[in-house]
Amino acid sequence: MGLVPDMTIVVAPVRRSHAVMGSVASVHVHDGASETFVGAVIDDVLSELERIESVFSTFRPDSEISRINRGELHHLEASREVIDILDACVFMESISAGAFSCRRADGSLDPAGFVKGWAVERAARRLDDAGLRHWCLSLGGDMQMGDAPEPLDEQPRGWKIGIADPTDRARVVSGLLVQRGAVATSGSAERGRHIIDPRDGTPADHWASFTVCGPSLSWADAFATAACVMGESGVEWVHGFEGYTALGVRPDGSLVTL
Repeated sequence: MGLVPDMTIVVAPVRRSHAVMGSVASVHVHDGASETFVGAVIDDVLSELERIESVFSTFRPDSEISRINRGELHHLEASREVIDILDACVFMESISAGAFSCRRADGSLDPAGFVKGWAVERAARRLDDAGLRHWCLSLGGDMQMGDAPEPLDEQPRGWKIGIADPTDRARVVSGLLVQRGAVATSGSAERGRHIIDPRDGTPADHWASFTVCGPSLSWADAFATAACVMGESGVEWVHGFEGYTALGVRPDGSLVTL
């Protein structure tokens, strides 16, 4: 990137929010680098999210996905990253027995169920590449985190993640302590009841929300979406993947994990 960190200590973390991909991205950096340097890195991160949106958005008529859906671009002639995302979606559909799909009911492509987590994970690499260690990048219920900052008191070290009550965003129903990695939540808390079972077109309403933790946000997000559709069996299914754990919240507020 051509940026050289200035290790002048800042008193407070650098925080930035930005509307992108139909939600709000939030970046928190807790490193002892100058605010000017950190701000430039964050600009780069947000620019990458905007670039990805321009490629994959189903709302932008000039995106590659929109052009594929209009028949103007064959998917095999798309950019390498589009082909890779579509391949990942096909893989997810296979391992989830159809609970995950990148196609709408009308047959058009909409890989948002994989792209959002992948986009955050990809953009977050720019924070690591710039030499920053203690950071968190979130977008619409998905978070990719670097190393947790040093606690200010005797509390355990780790990112404290609250699982929102799907019926009351002001409350949390559970909390997680994450050292480094990804957390993805699917359900009604962020966007209302929007997850549909692609196998029959019915709303996936067994879980009020479903959270997956693991090393990669690309897969954690996709696993959370698929598990929401699977219902009760989704918890055990997620735990079958090495390094990933799940927490489901039923509509009555009860919690389920292994």
